[in-house]
Amino acid sequence: MISKEFCDEMLTVGLNVPEMIEHFMDREDMFLKYLQKFFEAADSVVLELTTAAENEDYQNMLFAAHSLKGIAGNIGLNGVFLPAKKIVDDIRANVYTDCGDDFRKLQDAYYHAQDIARRYL
Repeated sequence: MISKEFCDEMLTVGLNVPEMIEHFMDREDMFLKYLQKFFEAADSVVLELTTAAENEDYQNMLFAAHSLKGIAGNIGLNGVFLPAKKIVDDIRANVYTDCGDDFRKLQDAYYHAQDIARRYL
């Protein structure tokens, strides 16, 4: 059973665990399975995004952020989804001024969520 502490900590990175369990047809096991799959899939994408951000390679930032937006949205991890969406929207609009800050927000939320999941699951 998922603990209240886990739920409270995940809420700090924008993941409402009870709401997402409901989204997964009230199946806690299914939610946990997809949360694990999220981290497995996202690890390499976050690394791609990091490399692209370090090189100010906005085209590859767009691709990586778009991928993260999709998989974070599926699991309800808004701390990653929202900055990824902003990166995608800004790059598509040829606005690059906030990309670095948004990337850092995304990166912080991702690694914090990953740390929480490792400690509890």
